Amino acid sequence: MRTKQVRPEKTAYEFELYLSKNYNSIMKKEYILFDFRTVKIFENYKYKITVQPNIDRENRIIEFNIEGLSAPVVSLPEDGYADFQYRMFDFENTEYTLRLIKQRKVKYNFKIAISKKEIKVTKKSTKKFVNVLTKKQEYVS
Repeated sequence: MRTKQVRPEKTAYEFELYLSKNYNSIMKKEYILFDFRTVKIFENYKYKITVQPNIDRENRIIEFNIEGLSAPVVSLPEDGYADFQYRMFDFENTEYTLRLIKQRKVKYNFKIAISKKEIKVTKKSTKKFVNVLTKKQEYVS
């Protein structure tokens, strides 16, 4: 008798990226926080998302190569989302191209507009890989 194979439920996106403006009181500077996390919750380990950032300030291109997940160094089990955070200082209040790359192959292009008050996603990728969010109520922790 065979046991039924358990498959994880399918989700619309693999990752969520929450964009927010924050202030570093030590450096006395504003920064943009790029907060990546998986949609899936891991029960045994809290993995880290391996991301290689590449910022081209001159051409206003923000690029993140999402390479996958890495196991934690801590041997104690902990559940939760896999995550990665990047802080971008010295930004301009203008429109940027946000390019998310999956394992150096597939590219997902977004446009984000940064103003003094807020960050808006002005163009979304047609492919579903990363859901880019800017409002806290959209991003459930």
